[in-house]
Amino acid sequence: MLPHILLIGVFAGFLIVFWFTPVGVPTLKRLGGGQMPPDLRFTYGPELTYRLLNVYGARGVAHWRRMLFLDMIFPGVYAALFALLATDWANWVGAGPVWRWVAFSAPILAGASDYIENVLLFVVLNALPRQIPGVVRGASFFTSVKFLFCYATLAIPLVHWVVVRMGWLG
Repeated sequence: MLPHILLIGVFAGFLIVFWFTPVGVPTLKRLGGGQMPPDLRFTYGPELTYRLLNVYGARGVAHWRRMLFLDMIFPGVYAALFALLATDWANWVGAGPVWRWVAFSAPILAGASDYIENVLLFVVLNALPRQIPGVVRGASFFTSVKFLFCYATLAIPLVHWVVVRMGWLG
C-alpha cells in the first residue's frame, strides 16, 4: 500500500505544479497568448508549433524547456502508478492474462510515448532558430499515441466490465 500512497502523492504534486503554479502551464499559456503548448494538444503541426514558439519568445521557450525537464520525471510516475492500479484492478476482478497484459501495458506505453515526445521536443527547442518540421511531426505523432494509451488506460476496465456483463467472455 505504501507504493500506492507515494506514487499518488508524487502524481498529485506534479499535477499541482504543472496546472496551478507559475512553474507550469499557467505561465506558458500567458506567454503564449492563452494557447496551450503543443504537447497538451492531441495533435499539432510544424506551422502551429513554430508560430507558438515565436509568440513565446526566448522567455517562453526557456520556460517550456524547464517544464519539459520536469516532464522527464512525470511519465515514469504516472506510468508506474497506473500500471500498479491496473494490476490491482486485474487481481480484484480476476481478469484473464490478456486483459492483465493490456491493462498493464497501456500506461507503460503512454509513458514511453511521452518520453519519446519530450526528447523530440527538446531536439526542436535546441535547434532553434533552425526549424525541423519532420521532428515536430514525429513529436506530434508520439503525443497522439500518448493520449490514446492514456485514454485506453481509463477505458480498459470499463470495456472489461461491459464484456463481462454482456456475457462475451467465455
